[in-house]
Amino acid sequence: MSAETALNELKKWLESSGGYFHPHVHSKKVPSGCSVIASRSLPPDSKIVSCPFNLAITKHVALDALSVLLGSGAMTAWTERQLIASYLCFHFIIAEDKRESKVLAHRPYVKSLPASDKLRTPLHFTASEREQLKGSNLYGATLDRQREWMAEWEQCRGVIASVNGEWGARFTWELYLTAATHLSSRAFSSTLLSQAVFLASPPSDPEPILLPGIDSLNHARAEPASWVQNYVGNGPVPGPGSTISLTLHNPIAAGAELFNNYGAKPNSELILGYGFSLPNNPDDTIVLRIGGMQGQKWEVGRNARGAEGVWESVLHSVAGDHGSATTYEDYLDAAEALADMARMLRDKLPQLPAAHCDDVRPDVALMVKHYVEGQRDIMEDLITFTGSKENEGIAMAQEQGIELVLE
Repeated sequence: MSAETALNELKKWLESSGGYFHPHVHSKKVPSGCSVIASRSLPPDSKIVSCPFNLAITKHVALDALSVLLGSGAMTAWTERQLIASYLCFHFIIAEDKRESKVLAHRPYVKSLPASDKLRTPLHFTASEREQLKGSNLYGATLDRQREWMAEWEQCRGVIASVNGEWGARFTWELYLTAATHLSSRAFSSTLLSQAVFLASPPSDPEPILLPGIDSLNHARAEPASWVQNYVGNGPVPGPGSTISLTLHNPIAAGAELFNNYGAKPNSELILGYGFSLPNNPDDTIVLRIGGMQGQKWEVGRNARGAEGVWESVLHSVAGDHGSATTYEDYLDAAEALADMARMLRDKLPQLPAAHCDDVRPDVALMVKHYVEGQRDIMEDLITFTGSKENEGIAMAQEQGIELVLE
């Protein structure tokens, strides 16, 4: 099914259920899947898409459907991801003409989701592509996520196979990985469906949900967009007609792509969870863990944003508990230690893939490039930051009448 056909079916399905999709937008096929394009100029504050609450895929929707298929006690230990991903998988496991398919209510939506060969998170990288990340935090995070998701898949497959062997055989790792990736790249917070969504204290335990149609738009940093909730009723359970809508506040030219704003996210999160990156991403960060500091970790961004925390910890570690204020020697030693650590981490970062590497797809190579350059820039900024701390130590010494000669 083409991307445009899938979007048209999704539109019809949404509208038949009380939702809305702007009539002057259409789907355009791109290498990574599809994008949503304006077929005519759209004015500011255009409502692009609206999803009825009752079409949202929540863990409760998934649990109710899976309980009919597998038995009510089968999924007692499953997480939200296992429930929702398995529910998506069953739309492919059970044919549309089968009796059991009546509980699978989201086929038009599932058909609109990109196929596995269009997904570009690191779990969809080839072995050669994943090797390009060695030496970075993202490499370890990818392996951790694969172990976690494979363990989830095996648990789900065991339960499914015990109920129906044919279903268990069709519940493959690739199918679960694809569904779990759709959830990681498209999930919204359940607070959007809460009556308290715009209050000062929304629910403290939000869960991932899928909002068909709302998730059709790609990401643009700082794109002005807002949610408009139409909550019908006064109780905790929304009544019929409740919807959540996405409004874009900039005017859109004919032929231009429509974007949502996923929030400020570093490239590590964009690549791992969504499968794309941004050049010179101002929200890039690196997580630092320093041995001997009780497993503490710090998130440092560009221009040494957040570096004060790791500096204070290194300074305290160097100074020890000598019962007096830190000295200029403490400052100099801590600055040297932190600079050495930053240089070591910088030098461990992977080399960028060659411009024409047969083993790495061009879009993957570009993501790696964006990510590694951002990590290296942060380390350079941290090294510059340690230089400023060294200068503070020198100034402290000079105030005491001590002239230092540094190599």
